[in-house]
Amino acid sequence: MRVLFKKTANIFFFLTVLLSVSFSSYAERNFNFIMYGGANNFWSNTLFQFPASLISNITTLLVNDEQYLGGSYRYEIFNVKEAGNKIPMYKGRFFGFRAKDLFSDIQYGLKFGWAPEYSPVGLYVSCSYQFRRFEAEFAATGPQTYKLNSVRPGAGIRIIPLVSRIEDDGWSPLIEAGIGYNYYFNVKGAYNNSKKQFRNGLISTFGIGVRDAHISLTGGVEIDHSNLFDRTFTPDSGITFPYADVKTSRITVFISFTHEFH
Repeated sequence: MRVLFKKTANIFFFLTVLLSVSFSSYAERNFNFIMYGGANNFWSNTLFQFPASLISNITTLLVNDEQYLGGSYRYEIFNVKEAGNKIPMYKGRFFGFRAKDLFSDIQYGLKFGWAPEYSPVGLYVSCSYQFRRFEAEFAATGPQTYKLNSVRPGAGIRIIPLVSRIEDDGWSPLIEAGIGYNYYFNVKGAYNNSKKQFRNGLISTFGIGVRDAHISLTGGVEIDHSNLFDRTFTPDSGITFPYADVKTSRITVFISFTHEFH
């Protein structure tokens, strides 16, 4: 997991520098940017802000000689039911200090937004890496530990209805709506770590906030629309549809500070 996390961080750093330098001739008026890191644990979430903010600050200085102000905090609400009843689970404690608390849910992401200067409508693209760890006990499996690695590309629209106020050094409300895709590429769990037992699927994001010419503050939710476990999955062991009665729900609440190039 450490090797994979290190490789992912290196990729994000390379893309951040490359994209920032490539866009530098336009960034003064057209772009907003954030690299974010976070976790479901208080201590990890605080710690992971530092490398993300450092990389973001370096790239912002490369673009237009400004100090970066930004970051993101997130909290995931994840529930699993089998035959209508919640199953025994351990998802990590918010203030826990054990390894299974600190590394229960980690996400690093990169987001670039574009809009013509003082335009009420803009677009953004994003991509994040997520590691999730939890313990669950199903009727067919007994206690199991699951470790999931996924990549989550996405895109969306950003609406700033009172953009004229920004021209006068004021604030405007903003609305964001986006869609993404969650793809699992490395998993550990029941049934010989079969990736087929997990479902890739769509994610939608909704956010509201405010911005001026320098920063924006956005709060919102990220909703996973697919059931995590594939109800039609049948392992080689001969058990038929072990997840047929399993239903999951996952919503991530977030707040982010984004640097606005000006």
